[in-house]
Amino acid sequence: MARNTYKMDERIAAVATSLFALTALGFLQLQRRKQRRQQPNTLMHHDSLVGIRGHKALQPSLSYLEQFLACMPNMCDPLTNPSGYIPLCIAENRLIVDILAERFMQVGTATAIFSDSQVYFYSSFLGMPVTREAAAYFLARRFLFPDELDLGPDKALTHVQPKHVAISAGGAALLNNLFFLLGDAGDACLIPRPYYAAFENDIQFSAGIVPIGIHQRDPAEGPTLAELDAAYSQAVTQGHTPKFILLTNPNNPLGTVYAPQVMLRIIQWARQKRMHTIADEMYALGVHTKTGHGFHSVIQILGNELGNDVHFIWAVSKDFGASGLRVGIVYSQNEVFMQGLATANIFTCVSQPIQYLVSELWTDDQFLDHFLDESRHRTLISYHICISKLQEMVVPFVPATAGIFVYVDFSSLLPEKTFDGEQRFCKLMFDYARIVLTPGESQRDPRPGMFRICYAWVSPAVLAISMERLSRLVAKIRKLDWSDLNERSLQGVLHNT
Repeated sequence: MARNTYKMDERIAAVATSLFALTALGFLQLQRRKQRRQQPNTLMHHDSLVGIRGHKALQPSLSYLEQFLACMPNMCDPLTNPSGYIPLCIAENRLIVDILAERFMQVGTATAIFSDSQVYFYSSFLGMPVTREAAAYFLARRFLFPDELDLGPDKALTHVQPKHVAISAGGAALLNNLFFLLGDAGDACLIPRPYYAAFENDIQFSAGIVPIGIHQRDPAEGPTLAELDAAYSQAVTQGHTPKFILLTNPNNPLGTVYAPQVMLRIIQWARQKRMHTIADEMYALGVHTKTGHGFHSVIQILGNELGNDVHFIWAVSKDFGASGLRVGIVYSQNEVFMQGLATANIFTCVSQPIQYLVSELWTDDQFLDHFLDESRHRTLISYHICISKLQEMVVPFVPATAGIFVYVDFSSLLPEKTFDGEQRFCKLMFDYARIVLTPGESQRDPRPGMFRICYAWVSPAVLAISMERLSRLVAKIRKLDWSDLNERSLQGVLHNT
């Protein structure tokens, strides 16, 4: 493949990003001040500019969003701003965008898209026929038969039928539609803890489903039957009908994969309870090695017999580093659900030019093979930068086999083993190391001091700077009493002085 010629105007991008961040940060701070001034009764919908649901929407879906936005106007650059902020709290893969952009900018791609009159008119809200067929082929080739390199479209579409596939505007939209159509407000969804920070917003905001965390002795191994039963009983005791179990495989935030027998055990348990299983496989193509990683899609595990109660989702956001495209796939053999989705998806359907674009992408096997190989290569470089420094610091972490993050145990460094102590550590990192990580409390980890490091959000050079800062901060905390940690004692964290 020709060397990449994709260039971004960094100055324009930086100005635009800074303006967005300042506006968003100002809005959040304004809302917080207003809420402090208001009495509870003034939040009623008849006394406000928006309704109760509108007030709910004013709350950020991520607890660390304000710190993230505060970083944006003053981001670290190894050459021009080495003291800038480094957010490592957002699970996006920015290491591979140049490869994807080069593919999308191929001569003829835009012409092919916009010369097809179908992209200008209404189509099924489940997706254009060409896109659903491309998605069905993609699922068969990459998830059901990943080792059949010569799998043709005809064979693929006899296994994964396009009528069971729909396209929606990203993972959050897919989850929202599944919960909205398959459950009722007040039903419960069981989720192994810790879990992705924004799941609760995806589950609750429109559908009104109640998240119930499954406490696990060993999160990397998955919940035992006893742990599943305990979470089920908790939901019932609280007055909720357990309707769903949501599994993320590969796991976010752990970066581990569930063994096939674990997935089968959980699905069989859920079926005995007459519950739906939702398999979120957002990081399925982001395994760190081409073979020997141990990951098997739920589609493959069940022999493509999902029935009416197992539903698969995937999106371009993570494995393709393209969260801005807002494209996701749901695969469900529940045809009544699919009929309902044909109506509900009008609110979250994907624009047809973008559908056409990803259709071309999902069927370009030569490009995808190259892309996934290069993605693994770049991801592993950053992963090893991260874990080598953690090992040097003697800080425990969960070894990852997939994904774009490392789950780290900083509990020994907290001033106290509480979530207040975790917040104090967060503030110390932000104020003196200018780093933002994803805190465990927002991921419903019961153990204070667990953090997710999203190492693919920055370049390897910036990541190396962040890990050096973190190392110096850890050394200061171990050397000094927390009461002695102040601007003077921590002045060497940003620069080794």
